[in-house]
Amino acid sequence: MTMVDEKAAGPVFGHLIAGAERSGERTFEVHNPSRTSEVVGVVADGTAADAVAAVEGAVSAATAWAATSVTERAERLLRIADAIDAHAARLIDLATRENGSVVSTIRREVAAAAESFRLVAAYLPAVLEPTAVDGAGAGEFVRVERRPYGVVACIVPWNAPVLLTANKLAPAIAAGNAVVLKPSPFAPLAVSLLAGLAAAELPPGVVNIVNGDADVVRALLADRRVRKVSFTGGGATARHIMRQASESLLPVHLELGGNDPAVVLEDADLAHTAERIALSAYRRAGQVCFATKRVYVPRSIAEEFRGLLVQSVDRMVVGDASDERADMGPVNNAGQFERVQALLERTRAAGRDVRVLGSQLDPARWADGYFLLPALVLDARHDDEVVREEQFGPILPVIECDDEEQAIALANDTDYGLCSSVWSRSPERALAVADRLEAGVTFVNSAMFSATGTREIPMGGWKQSGIGWEGSPHGIDEYLQFHSVDVQALPARGAA
Repeated sequence: MTMVDEKAAGPVFGHLIAGAERSGERTFEVHNPSRTSEVVGVVADGTAADAVAAVEGAVSAATAWAATSVTERAERLLRIADAIDAHAARLIDLATRENGSVVSTIRREVAAAAESFRLVAAYLPAVLEPTAVDGAGAGEFVRVERRPYGVVACIVPWNAPVLLTANKLAPAIAAGNAVVLKPSPFAPLAVSLLAGLAAAELPPGVVNIVNGDADVVRALLADRRVRKVSFTGGGATARHIMRQASESLLPVHLELGGNDPAVVLEDADLAHTAERIALSAYRRAGQVCFATKRVYVPRSIAEEFRGLLVQSVDRMVVGDASDERADMGPVNNAGQFERVQALLERTRAAGRDVRVLGSQLDPARWADGYFLLPALVLDARHDDEVVREEQFGPILPVIECDDEEQAIALANDTDYGLCSSVWSRSPERALAVADRLEAGVTFVNSAMFSATGTREIPMGGWKQSGIGWEGSPHGIDEYLQFHSVDVQALPARGAA
């Protein structure tokens, strides 16, 4: 996306509608959560009228784009991936300073975003291959194919903004849809840049961008020309979206939160398990939908495991996300900061053993950022608030259990079902437990995706963790609908 202006306060991004950039009448500043006094950039603050204009831009492009060959669409996706690689340094800088995740994590995120476009390009021909069946000798012919919805609204969050944008844009446009993208106000800069790079490789109007708040979302949902909405974020916002979408029976795709359990078995490699669970739980300061958020450990090994976990977490260094020495950056915004602090205080007030660990990279600048040290709750109980609710912050509760059966029951006793993990030296035993966990994905001896898993696993959740799937060939299906043709022979002349 072309920058409207460049000032000492940072770049200014406007809306992108039908290939033309619009500055908008209002703007808002985006601050660095590592240094809240720093303005990273300025973004046009959209209105309902801007949202309607963006839909009009998408409508103007949708029919011609849907008629574009699969080969051409795949080629354009590859060009977008190359553009992301070419602008990776700028994307990494913006995302690190507006999001607060450490630069090493953002570096991997930007590379994964480019790879998302390449993977979708590779999957696309097989996904869109129609099925044709001739009726045996009956003069019948059936063709089953998939077609795009037309205009899709994509609403993306702030916690992994570049990758989650790519995970929506790539399959949506590959399927032949035109898109209106609405970034989060807490991390809109890198998203606007990435979407602008994509738009530059596509016909005008295939990708449109409108920044703003809930007014923009409401206008998108109210516009009957929008045929589907894809949202990643929290359950409360998802309920508002579903309520409004229900008025027009608008199809929804929702990738929501999780309260992912780790089930540690007696035969686990405890040192490896403690280290890998800590990496999962505190990555992006715990602001990951599928981060490990509660740990169930047998009483027989609980003391040893807690000691190893304390050691792993205490080695973490917290500081400015742009500093390569930092293992963890700040939480993203003031609301998150206050919410997580309040949860910690209530957990302490309940009498739990809360250990705040790790170290400050630069104590003198600590007060200028939304910094929190990683915390462990070493004697949590399953019914505690810190266990029952998604923390979405750098807090990890550990719960002792009697045996494997109780651990499975407690792990499943939740409204969520995004991901889970099992830790054991025995693959057979781990798989047996994994098969009983209620989640979209279960990891074994890890809590993050392998390279193969990234390519092949559809990401989504059970229960209140979402509706629909992202990633893998199945992610393209969310942006397609079936169209079938049933051809039947005319009766012979003179037949009754």
